[in-house]
Amino acid sequence: MTTAGTLSRLTAASSRTDQLKVLKDLKNSVIGNTWKKVEVAEDEALLSFLLSFLQLRPPSEGDSSTSYDLISETAVIVGALANVGNLTLRPLLAVSSPSILLHLILSLAADSSTDSTISAKQLDRLLISLLRALRNLLVSTADMVWGHMWGVGAERQVVGTGLIGVDVMSEKDMRKGKCPAGKSRGWRRDANEALTMVFEPTNLSTLLRLLNTQDDPQILLPVYQILSRLVVLPSHREALAQRVMPTPTLVRSFYEQSESERSEMDSSMSGATTSLGTFAQSQPEPFKISNILYRISSRSRRYEGMYSEKPNPRLVEAGLDLLAALVRGHPRLADLVRTGNEPVDNEGRENEWWSDMGFGSQLQEMVESGPVTVRIAAASCLTNILKADKSSKPTERIGLTVISLKLLEEVIKLLQTESLEERMRLCFILAALVADDAALQKNAAERCCPTLIVGMLHSINQDEAKGELGNDLASRSREATMLALASLAMQYEPTRSLIADYSPSVFPHLLSGLSSPSYGVRAASCQLARALSRAISVLRTSLVDSGVGEEIIKLLQAETDRRKKEEEAGFDEGGDDIGTRTWTVEVACTAVICNMIADFSPLKAILVKENALQLISELTKSPHEPLALNALWALKNLTFHAMESTKALVTSTLGWDRLRSLLTAPTPQGLRIQAFEITQNLLAEASSSEISRTVEALGEKDLLDLVTEAARDKEDIELRIPALYVLSNLALGNEKVRAAIVSRIEILEVLSEALNSKTDALKVPSLRTMRHLIESNAKTHRPRSGMIELFQPYQLKTRLRELAEGSVSLDVCQAAVGLLDVLDRERGVGGGSGGGVSSGGR
Repeated sequence: MTTAGTLSRLTAASSRTDQLKVLKDLKNSVIGNTWKKVEVAEDEALLSFLLSFLQLRPPSEGDSSTSYDLISETAVIVGALANVGNLTLRPLLAVSSPSILLHLILSLAADSSTDSTISAKQLDRLLISLLRALRNLLVSTADMVWGHMWGVGAERQVVGTGLIGVDVMSEKDMRKGKCPAGKSRGWRRDANEALTMVFEPTNLSTLLRLLNTQDDPQILLPVYQILSRLVVLPSHREALAQRVMPTPTLVRSFYEQSESERSEMDSSMSGATTSLGTFAQSQPEPFKISNILYRISSRSRRYEGMYSEKPNPRLVEAGLDLLAALVRGHPRLADLVRTGNEPVDNEGRENEWWSDMGFGSQLQEMVESGPVTVRIAAASCLTNILKADKSSKPTERIGLTVISLKLLEEVIKLLQTESLEERMRLCFILAALVADDAALQKNAAERCCPTLIVGMLHSINQDEAKGELGNDLASRSREATMLALASLAMQYEPTRSLIADYSPSVFPHLLSGLSSPSYGVRAASCQLARALSRAISVLRTSLVDSGVGEEIIKLLQAETDRRKKEEEAGFDEGGDDIGTRTWTVEVACTAVICNMIADFSPLKAILVKENALQLISELTKSPHEPLALNALWALKNLTFHAMESTKALVTSTLGWDRLRSLLTAPTPQGLRIQAFEITQNLLAEASSSEISRTVEALGEKDLLDLVTEAARDKEDIELRIPALYVLSNLALGNEKVRAAIVSRIEILEVLSEALNSKTDALKVPSLRTMRHLIESNAKTHRPRSGMIELFQPYQLKTRLRELAEGSVSLDVCQAAVGLLDVLDRERGVGGGSGGGVSSGGR
């Protein structure tokens, strides 16, 4: 039957019973039939008529059950439509389906205690069908907007708030406000509103109330799944965390409500149905995280005879997913889940009643045995806890290290599972677990984990080439394996060498990944290239020879161009809330370039050839600070021990005004430090005339003001060091530059402060500056007339002898002895020229 015929039957039905028959026929026709679902969703009239059933109506005599059945059947149909993807989601979002479903759930919860016509069984059935439909809608919408929970997926692009699939349109059409055929102009706004509405106070209170009072897994499961999927946004995670970790004041204010409100809550705790509407309008109820811990913990069922039934594996998995999402980046909450200590009791006091059970140990047990899906969920939850919970107690840190090693061992065992979907998830968990932990990376290498992951990567590409693997799963698996390899190699040289030397070679897969249509694969490929670029042996051979450097530059240009086009087209979703992942590719690309433009690297010539220098200079203006920082770091490495022609090219491309701006105080300190180090490199090994040209270009007064301000004692040491080295190099300039320096009493005070510092890294450039100012000729080492008198008030000789005899730093001793020799007009040791500065790996 066509959708038009279905609509005709619904409108012509003489009774609700007849309408119910039509709905059942429609439900049976759409379940398992993708194109039927698309056909129904695209019929706006039919879709609107269906949604009209999703409201509580006064029941006619004898047909109250039918009215509720109409709601349930409609919810099942809507939930089925939502599972298709973009083709059905956008029409459903356009008619506010998520809002309608959530409003009905709130209405049922609010009216249940006063509506005598609805039984507890009917209420549960309605809630189950409505919550499932809402779950399907919101989870599918999140996948469409942000990408899959485990990996981005195939052919996804990044826009403001995350990862979505969009049709390609011309820039001209976008500027005119046109939309792809059949698509609403406001679907992005509709999607964002749908994903946010759950965390509005009243809505969130109602869902948490269900978790507090319901025991039916069919009700709890969709709520767990909704919350675990949507707390990917930091603001959503914080909104839920505030309910999970309430302050004593909030708890007391809730439990000091009116007697009627308290009695309402008491009746709910005894199992009676309650009115959530009244509750939602009062103080928000603190949500006890122990409710989740009880339901997913088999051990809790032995306490006080509670929860004697066997745990539901799907509910346990969903609860673990919710906990894993909640504790990400939240140390206090991670500690709460690990130890099981509820922060406050019903009177707002500290509560330790759960501590004897210790949920952290139960998580370890769950990882070691049980259904594989539950073991993976437990591993994910435990990983997030370990990464967030950095205890300050030495004994606890040792314990957490032991847990991490045991967890790594179990994850590697689980990687032997036959399911590629499960192995893909485990790769993401592995990447998170070993990230920034050299000891774990070494341990994983000793267990042959990198070899196992490389083998997975090769098999994924082979299976996809044979047509045995779907594009989406292949794409997410490729992303997961490359990300795991990147984490395993980031701080462990033997793993980098293993990957680079592996046969068959990994580099063809790396190169193809850099040009993948999937943003996730491109990002993971960049991270792997970044990890490999940290090894000099690899840099000299495999990366350069394989063409990765050139491909990285092309990718950086492509990502930058894409972002500009989206901004010009008005695709601005207010993306700060999603976090920083929309910048992942650009940040990783610039980090690779930083590592690959060492002084021996041929990539320097490629940067000029591909016109990439202009691109990197533009990225110093990026609003995303880590990207701007990497761009400046690349310029710093490019100017390290560079020829004068290279330095001139950098300054002409970046611009003196831009460099001066970066040196100025309002600039974030990380960027400012890099700007001073670039200036240090520009002046290092330069002739007197070249130094004069740099001073003239930046402005003598402005430059000396900036250097003096940055080198003052009140500034951080990381900023003072390059500022002093700039001053040291300036002192090698002509008489005019030196005269300008010594004419400023504040500069002499800065040098004196540095000399008195406890930090040797400040003393060395200070000593070099003084030597460059005093020494008249590098060959004769004779002091300039008048300079000794200038430094006389600072008792320079006395302080130099103290440093030469008492400093434990060889560099400080040598610099002090050299300057003493100059003052005594004897042959000096030589103080160097202040040199340049390069970077470590990014």
